Amino acid sequence: MATIIPVNGKWRATVRKKVDGKLILNKSRTFASKKLAEDWAKRLEVDVQDDAGLLRFKERDSLRGVLVSDLIERYFQYVEPVKPLGATKRNVLETLRDSKLGKRPAGELSAQDVLEYCRERQQLYGNGPATLTQYVGYLRQVLELARTAWGVMVSTVAVDDAKPMLRHLGLVGQGGSRDRRLVGGEYQRLLAWFQAYDASRAKAIRMAPVFRFAVAIAMRREEICRIRRADVDHEARTVIVRDRKDPRNKAGNDQVIPLLGESWAIVLEQLESHSDDLIFPYDPITVSAVFQRGAEALGLGDLRFHDLRHEGASLLFEAGYSIEEVALVTGHKNWNMLRRYTQLRPASLHHKPAAANLAGADVMPKQESRKASTVKRKLWVVKTPDGYLHPLEDGMGYVEAESDAWGWPTAAEAQDALEEEGGAGQLLRVLRPVS
Repeated sequence: MATIIPVNGKWRATVRKKVDGKLILNKSRTFASKKLAEDWAKRLEVDVQDDAGLLRFKERDSLRGVLVSDLIERYFQYVEPVKPLGATKRNVLETLRDSKLGKRPAGELSAQDVLEYCRERQQLYGNGPATLTQYVGYLRQVLELARTAWGVMVSTVAVDDAKPMLRHLGLVGQGGSRDRRLVGGEYQRLLAWFQAYDASRAKAIRMAPVFRFAVAIAMRREEICRIRRADVDHEARTVIVRDRKDPRNKAGNDQVIPLLGESWAIVLEQLESHSDDLIFPYDPITVSAVFQRGAEALGLGDLRFHDLRHEGASLLFEAGYSIEEVALVTGHKNWNMLRRYTQLRPASLHHKPAAANLAGADVMPKQESRKASTVKRKLWVVKTPDGYLHPLEDGMGYVEAESDAWGWPTAAEAQDALEEEGGAGQLLRVLRPVS
């Protein structure tokens, strides 16, 4: 089974193994001496004498010199031509690829490596449980694909073994929802600061229009900075939001939204103020940095630019728009998701048209009152070891109760979400009331 031959002053050992006439192993290595070549060949023959030993050898051999970063890079090349990655997932995987975890040999990855990496991310960068859940889930998905699609005998055991301790330490889990709104004159204070900034220090950005627009139309900073002149319909007073973020659609999710309130006037002001093709020709990162600088200067360090989306959605509800109408502006596909980003002020209900019917008389006579029938539809939810999947603005989160989880209309969409989080879980068919 083993042959030893001289090659250019060295010795090459070759070990072959056949089963039922089929060659299942053909491995060669070159050594400085014949003795070393013979010893290696003997050890290998002993190791592969049964099926279990042969499998172990192939696992070790397939991972020789392969780093976690190599698997991540190959993941990009394999997946993106078929299913483009979202910006969040790509950024997470690139961060993993370039980290010291990415420099670890794939075959030596341990639960301790994963645990220490998450601790460092939390301590150095303040990553929360929802963010680290994405890191761990996307890493597991890369390892799983390497095993099933490429035959690289890498295991997900390191990630699976680390998860219980990560949950125990609170490093992974469902992200808490924010309910921050502008209160007590904060809108006026921020606007005044941005107007002063634009007048005295601004070079590459006019922040006051961006701030006003974000509150008026509840749009994300990246979406604001992508709007082009050709996207504006002057007759209908609408704008196309390109590639709008959606947990089910990673690209091509264009939406037409109405420019309500002062948002239309702001767009016209921007169109007249410059000749750039972009309505707001600014870098989203710069927008966030200037906003944070203003918030901190005013003692509002807990405020984030994304909180303006909460504020805008809430103002639309307080103005009397319905769930369906607000969703046309914000892009939310499900009331449960929209509810997370909407914090209504109780006092605002006094100004809604329905309040006029509450002056003492019944809106509907008692004899005509009927109990509304409940309509239900069948949906798919995804149950995982960490809880039920529920899409968030920045990726996937988890909820404990099945009734609180996102419901996908098709099994294919639910399966996509499960695979996005690493594939560990099951699909359940449930009945849900129609909102």
